[in-house]
Amino acid sequence: MKYLSKITPCICAILFLIGQGGILTSCNDDLAADSYYTFTGEMMSDFLANREDFSQFKRIVERAGRMDLLASRGARTLFPPVNSGVEAFLKERGYASVEDIPASFCDTLVKACLIERTLYTYNLSETHQESNQLDLPLIMVTNGDTVDANQMVLTVINRRAAIINELKNDSVENGVVHPVDKVLVPNTSLGASLLDENHEDFTIFYEALKRTALLDSLSRYRDDGYEEWKNNYAAFTPSMRIGNENYVGKRPDHRYSGFTLLIVPDKVLYEKYSDRFNESMTMDEKIDALYDLAAEKYSDNTSASIFGLDKVDPNEGKTYKELYWNKSSLKSQYNPLHMFLSYHILDRLFTSTAKLVNCWGVNTAYLDPTEWVGTMLDFSTMKLERVYRTIDPAVEYERDYYINHSHASAYNNDERIRGAHLTTPENADNFSLNVAYFYVDDVLAYDQTMRTKVMNTRMRIDFMTLWPELTNNNIRLCGNPTQAYNAGDNSEDGTEAGGYNYYLPPGYLKNATFSENTTFFIQRPIVYWSSLHGDVLGVLGTSYDVTFRLPNVPPGTYELRLGYCALADRGIGQVYVDGVPQGIPIDMRYGPSDARVGGLYNGFKGWRNKEENSSGIYTSEELEENARVMKNNGYYSGPKGAFYNNDGTDAPRYSASVCVTHYNQNDLMRRKICNVEVKANTHHTIRLRSVLSSSESGNFVLDYMELVPIDICGAGGLGEDLY
Repeated sequence: MKYLSKITPCICAILFLIGQGGILTSCNDDLAADSYYTFTGEMMSDFLANREDFSQFKRIVERAGRMDLLASRGARTLFPPVNSGVEAFLKERGYASVEDIPASFCDTLVKACLIERTLYTYNLSETHQESNQLDLPLIMVTNGDTVDANQMVLTVINRRAAIINELKNDSVENGVVHPVDKVLVPNTSLGASLLDENHEDFTIFYEALKRTALLDSLSRYRDDGYEEWKNNYAAFTPSMRIGNENYVGKRPDHRYSGFTLLIVPDKVLYEKYSDRFNESMTMDEKIDALYDLAAEKYSDNTSASIFGLDKVDPNEGKTYKELYWNKSSLKSQYNPLHMFLSYHILDRLFTSTAKLVNCWGVNTAYLDPTEWVGTMLDFSTMKLERVYRTIDPAVEYERDYYINHSHASAYNNDERIRGAHLTTPENADNFSLNVAYFYVDDVLAYDQTMRTKVMNTRMRIDFMTLWPELTNNNIRLCGNPTQAYNAGDNSEDGTEAGGYNYYLPPGYLKNATFSENTTFFIQRPIVYWSSLHGDVLGVLGTSYDVTFRLPNVPPGTYELRLGYCALADRGIGQVYVDGVPQGIPIDMRYGPSDARVGGLYNGFKGWRNKEENSSGIYTSEELEENARVMKNNGYYSGPKGAFYNNDGTDAPRYSASVCVTHYNQNDLMRRKICNVEVKANTHHTIRLRSVLSSSESGNFVLDYMELVPIDICGAGGLGEDLY
């Protein structure tokens, strides 16, 4: 447990100045909103002016020309540093006084500590992420590891500044103020500079990244071309009727790229691979040992097929493996060390664990929240998972994040695959504008274990994770998921915490093409909506036509399914795989109780199984037989492990009294599209084309897909659960 005793002197000084102000110290960090004092008529500007211990920051605001902003109406959150924090910043940066700080940097410092919504600490999750006025992340961690001198748990922002417990949640007329002990300084570095400055704990990985030139590849940030061609498209759509509500879609402001590195510290290599690494080795010897480990991970014939190592270079007459599997070709994409490290780099930016895995609407009594995402190693996929003991009784760190983990099941011959435990570095910044890094306690590989055991399961893939741009540009998981649909959804103002609905211009998404008369519309997450995680992507238009890549999975045969909510305004679309039409078009206008599907349901959302709930009307045997009928018709019920609504607003939580499982709702289902034969070293595509008449407009919903190995779901297969 860490103690921030350095804030104690400033707190004592503040309490002395406040005198009889009535501030009480309590060990309860989760007081209700009405437990806090509300200033009547006082704005943020007045808050700073009326308290001497904020005089230094007040001057920063004045030099930035932002005092009028803090005096204006609105609903914001301000994290002003106390004078001692500003003085420490001045000393750290070599400024004699606030007057020496450039006015432009003063403006940056003010924007860095302002959020455009009201946020109280009792609504914070253990790791909470918001965007400040610079559109940069503020990562707030309240995990109990850091306490103040009074043993009260502290909320630490960006690993730098602690919210002062005695002064937090101070309401003003235009928001709330949380005084902090240090100045919030944004990290605006790019690319490898973050790793250059903080690699003392991972010298081996850092050196390997340099020698493979992967360190130099981390420079992509903003697409300057998009800054020009985005102006060919309106900043906002007109109001559009989608489903039962009206929406305005925002064009993304920018097109950012980003990377997340999962780094194995030196200490882990020394301890877990002591037969290969030790501290007394030279760096050349350590890199050679890492090369040998990498070559071992990808030495099998299937790896050679997947990554094209067995293909012949037409100019050399040799396979790429023959040409580049040596220690002098580390910069080649076919080199084993280059492949090994590329797999440790995700193709998107996760600045914290807050948005690593979407946990909303997942019943953790039956499922671990899971995402399947791409890496910089082409043709590979990584599994991100928040692991619960209800699913894996052997997990060491319950509710923590694991990479490529799998609990023991029939799908992996009852062999538990531990994977690697993910942690955030403790003593250094772990993110910049376009690069973040975390530590893992074992090496990662797209090897036989990953491909044949971890991925031999029903893979449920949220469409919001299919494209890195949605994560890199704060489109995925934007806003407050517990804020219901409101007027902001149908206006250019958006909703709180940057919660916008977006439309994407053609060319915005990598590896996706769609026609100019196609509207690619993304609804922000709302936990009360009956879609997976509350968000959904809609393909709109009278003649939409979209093509995108299938996620990377190991070679083999899979059943491809789409999960969606059926509504009267939905469309009819033909699905193609690799350009070949698959069956009859999908009509998303009828639901699972329709005769074409054959599902047995209890009204709109009533319990189906009377053995699970007294209001149910069918037996387990009846529902098992009905599942066979639906499967023969090409359909499955919605999953039992997914739900909508939520018990409370502070964190994802299931309660039978307020939540509805997708299994019980009679407009939620999964549709089999076809069997897909995935080939090695091949990118497969899905195309969606409207088949409605030109006078009609339909909405083809892309909520989630499932890729299920045929030896699980096919005839004579292992079978599936209902979750």
